[in-house]
Amino acid sequence: MKLHILGLALSLSFASQASDDFDLTDMLPATPNTPIAGSENVTVKGDVVVSPSDAKVAVAVAHQALLEDDDDGVKMIQVGSGIGILSIGSASYTSYNNMNATLLSKRGAYNQAYLIAKKQLIENMKGVEHQCTNLASVSMDIIDTGVEGVANAETEMQEACKESVSGSLAGFVTFDVNDDTENKNVRVSLISTPKTRSQISQNSGALVVNTDPNSVFKQVVADIKSGVLPPIGAKVLSHAETGETIVLGYGSAIIRKNKNSNISRKLKKTAKKQSQTRARSALLATIKGEEVYWQGSFDENQMEGTTQFEYPDPDLSDPQKIKVLDEEKNEFLNQLKTSDQYATIAKGKLPAGVNSKSFTSKDGHWQYTVAVYSPSLEAAAKKANSEMVDKIQGNGTVSTAGRTIKAYGGKDEKAKNPKGASGQVTKKGDL
Repeated sequence: MKLHILGLALSLSFASQASDDFDLTDMLPATPNTPIAGSENVTVKGDVVVSPSDAKVAVAVAHQALLEDDDDGVKMIQVGSGIGILSIGSASYTSYNNMNATLLSKRGAYNQAYLIAKKQLIENMKGVEHQCTNLASVSMDIIDTGVEGVANAETEMQEACKESVSGSLAGFVTFDVNDDTENKNVRVSLISTPKTRSQISQNSGALVVNTDPNSVFKQVVADIKSGVLPPIGAKVLSHAETGETIVLGYGSAIIRKNKNSNISRKLKKTAKKQSQTRARSALLATIKGEEVYWQGSFDENQMEGTTQFEYPDPDLSDPQKIKVLDEEKNEFLNQLKTSDQYATIAKGKLPAGVNSKSFTSKDGHWQYTVAVYSPSLEAAAKKANSEMVDKIQGNGTVSTAGRTIKAYGGKDEKAKNPKGASGQVTKKGDL
């Protein structure tokens, strides 16, 4: 990926920009080949989009440019408040007679596109380690007699390249996702702005934030219902009244179908556990950071030759015994092998007060989980923990006297079996 002079200058100032004015709240994904109001005030220089003040239009122009290129890539966005980086990754999937296989292939494509987008962010900010070897071998075997002359010519080329990217990435969020069911291709857009990056560098002082934790969840649920639940990634919200930052981590899993109802229930529970773990991982990657690794390589071998004669016994290579061909032979062969390996490692401890909400898609095929963090939730959790510790300390010791438990008998099909708790536990308004 080419980084123009202006882009290089912007990347050097990347770490110093930390303004919260570059907000994603009202930024909307663009549509290819659709006019964008205000775009006449935006300047595009290579991979850099420059706007005097309007970040919303700048992001839309950058996003549209990537979509119209119909390829993976990165755009850098410069506005008055700082610099953003938008990265798009894509991957294809396959449909099968087994719905489980189709959905697994689709989710795998989302994950691959997500990794590609993250790799491009690191590549843009850190650069690429590169090594290439290129070899060309040209040989000729020429025989002339007093009557005629013949020749064999052969050219061999070998090229091997390896590239790698590694670095720490944090403070990025999912901008948009798209599933093109006709072409069986998914797209994931990630964006990093001064506001999203500030979430990992600022100490919000959780104990002095006064936002009501219940209002945090009300806004989160409202946002989820009105927006798109991405299968993977994170998002940053601002509390409507106080401006407190809320970070959401998204996770998903497909709900596998099975003809056995008991197994189906277990599979649904498994999907929920998977989505919860993935949501926490996405949240951790955004607020704490993660390591991103990529290694790509290709090996290409090519042989091209013209043969006018052959040796009956190649080991002896006696020019007096060659067989002159009635018609020369031309041969061409090329072999290309490529590989790409992507890896991310998110490791650490999430802050206190991280809660999750799980949802099933309307079609029943997907299980989603949203892991929620805000300073208010952290403060509430720490306060509850402190009160609990105060109550349980100094309550004396527990007696160790006892007897061996009875392990056999007790089964009774007619024993009393009172109905367990069933019904709504917490009112929606209390969330």
